[in-house]
Amino acid sequence: MRFRIAAAMLLSLASVAHAKNLTYDVRSGETVSEQLYVYVESNCMSSGQYRTKVLQEPTHGKLVIRPDTFIAEGSRCAGHKFTGTKFSYSSVKGFRGVDHLSVSVGYPVDTSEMRYSYTTYDVTVNVH
Repeated sequence: MRFRIAAAMLLSLASVAHAKNLTYDVRSGETVSEQLYVYVESNCMSSGQYRTKVLQEPTHGKLVIRPDTFIAEGSRCAGHKFTGTKFSYSSVKGFRGVDHLSVSVGYPVDTSEMRYSYTTYDVTVNVH
């Protein structure tokens, strides 16, 4: 289960906060991952790694956040490599039920001025 966030262009805006609720259904012991990256489509340049802060750790699993390299698909920049951030959640083996976690994610909107736009992801994981 994956999704990619890719922006066609970076906007010069002041830091803005957004919230998103995500829900996943996984089997016990299974891993679910999110790949996050932003690039400028006109020159296929990556804006780099996300700033992240864990607001709530999962109770019945493990959250891993690490830099990663992704290859763009389905755009003018298809095949280009981009640096981004990968989030992975794995439930404790044998656990069945609902787990929650929350992460604040900031991507650069203006790297020269170090301005970021932040989104909080409130995640519910239904483990079967």
